[in-house]
Amino acid sequence: MWMFAGGSAQAVLKILILMILSRLLAPAEFGLVAAALTVVALAEVFGKIGVAPSIVQMEILTEDHVRTGTSVTMISGVLVGLIVYFLAEPLGQLYAIDELPAIIRVFSFIFLFRAAGLVSEALIQRQLEFRMLALVLVFSYLIGYAGVAVVLAWQGAGAWALVAGQMAQAALQSALLIHLAKYRIKPGYDGPKLRQMLHFGFGATLTQIGNYVALNIDYLIVGRVLGAAPLGLYSRAYLLLSQPANIVGNTADKVLFPVLSGVQTDRPRVERAYNTTIGLTAITQIPLSVLLCIYAEQVIGILMGPQWDAAIAPFQIMVCALFFRTAYKFTGTILRAIGKVYHAAALQWAYGLFVAIGAGVGVQFGLQGVAVGTSLAVAFCYFNGLILLHRVFEISARNGMMAIFRHTGLAFLFAGPLFGVHHLTAQYLKWADLPVFIFGCITLTVSFALVVAILPSALGEERHPLFSLLNKIRRKV
Repeated sequence: MWMFAGGSAQAVLKILILMILSRLLAPAEFGLVAAALTVVALAEVFGKIGVAPSIVQMEILTEDHVRTGTSVTMISGVLVGLIVYFLAEPLGQLYAIDELPAIIRVFSFIFLFRAAGLVSEALIQRQLEFRMLALVLVFSYLIGYAGVAVVLAWQGAGAWALVAGQMAQAALQSALLIHLAKYRIKPGYDGPKLRQMLHFGFGATLTQIGNYVALNIDYLIVGRVLGAAPLGLYSRAYLLLSQPANIVGNTADKVLFPVLSGVQTDRPRVERAYNTTIGLTAITQIPLSVLLCIYAEQVIGILMGPQWDAAIAPFQIMVCALFFRTAYKFTGTILRAIGKVYHAAALQWAYGLFVAIGAGVGVQFGLQGVAVGTSLAVAFCYFNGLILLHRVFEISARNGMMAIFRHTGLAFLFAGPLFGVHHLTAQYLKWADLPVFIFGCITLTVSFALVVAILPSALGEERHPLFSLLNKIRRKV
């Protein structure tokens, strides 16, 4: 509940800040920073070298593990930062954008900031202190990124406002993690412990590299072929649709990974957790994707303004795959929790390959083509994960698949009234975007409530944990 609340709060904040920044900055400025962040994200994967996940997953953790992990993460953070700084020029040439190298050089210092807090974050996650993690995520984004970026954008700093916001958020987040973990940074070295950590860490790093390729190769292709402005449109459309996926996907990953690592040999329990998570994702994400697809014009208009109309079609296409963008993450979580990091890495590399092919073919048809290609790729990745879990580790997703079919059918049922209300309010009555969207949300809520009242069994067994969670939240409020 804490991670869900924190993730939801951060997602709402991101949307609100996007509303402000989209009216202060141009698409090309967003595209410039998005291009630089793809370089940063790749380098950061190598900088982490999987030590933090190994601290969470390890059954028996000692002080020597922690001190050795601290030394390795700090040294790798410094080395990666230096490499990025001195390779800024050739890295910038990947996108053929002249302003990019200067931004990459500034971002090279972010690796030291983030490295300082990695071990502290892992210790907090291992102790299941999710309240701390949620508060750190929200506070660092609100004060670090939003506070700095909005003020500088208002003062006319352009793309540098986004850069400064990223740097401030990273520094504040690490400072808070170190303080809350109550762990003083103590370097140390133990060869056997390091080799034990790196065995898991190397597989985790391979997984993260594959995930990086999957999440960034489309940015590289769009930026290289179409330019900074289309990349800005594409990246903001993706940011919007990724918020619902991040609320559920990242929350479940951060909670399931340490919890299931503690019961990793109990496969029936792991299977139940996986199927329950898939069911909860289906009951929430599939109806939401229908709403956002039908009301995409209103969503973009409300949040970003008329200068972003070209992002509407890519957003509509990508949001249709919202469930898969959320659910594919859980397969990797399960594989890491049971120690099968190299299988997780293979799955992520396959996903990256699918995205590269989809974006490479789709870019010939513009942003809509890229959106179709990447959406098909994430669906392929999800079903690959199901096959892997079933055939190799005998973890069945039958109940989860039934939930997908069930809620896809209900989504078609919800689509009728949503289309009707949208046509009435937007096309016939010519209402403004905000009331049109509000009436759409009300229509979906009423439709869902009618199903609950008339035929609750149509929602499947996954309705029980969802309603239980909602009741707990209601009692606490």
